[in-house]
Amino acid sequence: MLDSILFSLNSVAPIFILTLIGVILGRKKFLNDGFLAAADKLVFKICLPCLLFVDIATADLGERMDMNLLAFCIIAVILSFFIPCLVVPLFIKDNPKRGAFIQGIYRANTAIIGIVLAENMFGAEGRSTMALVLPFVVALFNAFAVVILSIYAPADVKLTPKQLVKRISKSVVTNPLIIGIILGLLWQLTGLTLPLLAERSLDYLSGMATPLALISLGATFRLESLKGRLGLTLLASAIKTAILPAVCCIAAILLGFRGVALGVVFIQFGSPASVSSYIMAKQMKSDHELAGQIMLVSTLMSVFTMFAGTFLLRMLGYI
Repeated sequence: MLDSILFSLNSVAPIFILTLIGVILGRKKFLNDGFLAAADKLVFKICLPCLLFVDIATADLGERMDMNLLAFCIIAVILSFFIPCLVVPLFIKDNPKRGAFIQGIYRANTAIIGIVLAENMFGAEGRSTMALVLPFVVALFNAFAVVILSIYAPADVKLTPKQLVKRISKSVVTNPLIIGIILGLLWQLTGLTLPLLAERSLDYLSGMATPLALISLGATFRLESLKGRLGLTLLASAIKTAILPAVCCIAAILLGFRGVALGVVFIQFGSPASVSSYIMAKQMKSDHELAGQIMLVSTLMSVFTMFAGTFLLRMLGYI
């Protein structure tokens, strides 16, 4: 049991500590909104793509590419989108809230918290395995977000089928994370080794991604923003961080997934709601305040659910 506790602490605590540092720095006004906006742009457009490029370009894809894991994650993401689409309209009658709620359930912050946790739990193997799954789930996240937010958008921002296809295509093709992974795969196909100069430079940029992203995430926390919509926020956050990962992990265990593969499933579906969900909800005139609250509360909840889930899977010998 002590081994399981230490494993869980070592996996989750660094994420919490860096996020807490961000909360403190934000409260002390040490980091202003201009810095946070620039930091987010640097992380998502430069640092994370570099990290993913290096992971893929230097990985042994013959050993790391698990097609069963990839298929499971894709199917699970699809189901985690379509099931709420059928159920949520039965108890939420306001269209902007419907879109924000559904997006908060299925869209995970895998690019930041998922990559970090995979590395903390399984080292380089975990990080590269997560990186190989990431482009497919990110593409689905973006496509589904455009669809659901358009369906429940006000009349003046609804998209025609042609506009919908165009926007989905653009959201996938121009996503920096997907570009970084595709470039990594193309480099793999050349069979060449990255020059030491290039690898070290990219490593320096990659090394900035995790601490900067988590500190920035913490600095944006505003507990006072939780006024109103608390019931829907708590429900969506509980589904996102507890119910969804529990269902997916049980299914994965029954299908025979163990070790790194099962860990990736847990991380993929147990990560909190994505920061991008708030940004896109605001752009599409959805209930962006609800989206932001779900992102905040699910991130706070995930500190406990990630620890509990990691501990349980480790103690039972599944990871």
